[in-house]
Amino acid sequence: MYKTEPHLHVSEVSPCGKIGAAEMVKLYSEAGYKTVFISDHFTPNIFDKMGEMPWEEKIARFISGYEIAKEAGDKLGVNVLLSAEFQFSYSQDHFLLYGIDRSFLEKLEVFFDRSIEELYNFAKENGVTVVQAHPYRDGVRVPVDAAYIDAVEAVNVNPRHENYTEKAIAFAKEHSLPMTSGSDAHRYEDVARGGVISEYEIKTASDYVDLILGNKAELIG
Repeated sequence: MYKTEPHLHVSEVSPCGKIGAAEMVKLYSEAGYKTVFISDHFTPNIFDKMGEMPWEEKIARFISGYEIAKEAGDKLGVNVLLSAEFQFSYSQDHFLLYGIDRSFLEKLEVFFDRSIEELYNFAKENGVTVVQAHPYRDGVRVPVDAAYIDAVEAVNVNPRHENYTEKAIAFAKEHSLPMTSGSDAHRYEDVARGGVISEYEIKTASDYVDLILGNKAELIG
């Protein structure tokens, strides 16, 4: 059996992250995880704080945490994959994107002020899977129209938030949406609290998507 962490943040990119990319991978390796996704916050605020530079350079900076993690993972035998936690400029809702690459991210700048329908359609055109993260977090977030997400992060075990897991599970079941679990790791106390277990090793984003959309994952947490 193989453990995968689909939701974590590293300090090189996410200001709220307190652990560097290489150390984060080492901690997950020690916890018995075979695969991790680096899913840093992809928000207007993150990019505004980078100052005046071309968007392509900002994307290079955004994926730098992933690149550091990937180098560490190659040495430790951990599969390190790229994802992103996207947020619109006008909403508290967060969306985890799987199956992305640098080219896809370079086209996302125009979507911060667009609708979830537009983002979802663009994602589908590019083979990207959209998962709504912690849809009921702290009682101020609500799930979007189920037609515009592929799955729900029903289990989010970040210890500093109330994520209303039972509500998230009920929403997923009501709309026949697959469910995921994530640690949403930022700090040491967050590491390896969530994730999924599979019978086969998750080596690519496609492996993970097939696992989740096929309802073949065992949720941790």
